[in-house]
Amino acid sequence: MLIQIVIGILFFIGVYILISDEQKWLRLTTFGYFILLTIIFASGYMNQLNSLQSQSLEMRDVTALRNWVYLFAYLYSVPLMIVSAYVWVPYPKKYKTLRSRVLMISFILFIILTAGHFLNLFFRLLFLGIA
Repeated sequence: MLIQIVIGILFFIGVYILISDEQKWLRLTTFGYFILLTIIFASGYMNQLNSLQSQSLEMRDVTALRNWVYLFAYLYSVPLMIVSAYVWVPYPKKYKTLRSRVLMISFILFIILTAGHFLNLFFRLLFLGIA
């Protein structure tokens, strides 16, 4: 459980670094969303784990826990990809030709989508393990 808390703190530090130079409404909305999401996820996750521990070994069904983690993996990764695109896509405006701008925006979106996919996978592995 300690590793999950440490990675959660690192996640919030990363989000802070991402949006530290942005407008106040974006900072407040993003932090409010992720803090509220974290509170809801942590309480539900602990509730699911407690209900699994109270069941007998033969009757354990991890489907509810798996669905809970999968849902919140998307609720964390998709908004983070949207905020990242909002922050990073305007940077290629300094390029002169349309072709170079389109290529840079495409590259940035590819990196954001790839990183979001791996964030989703990492979240699932962090809270479910290999199960």
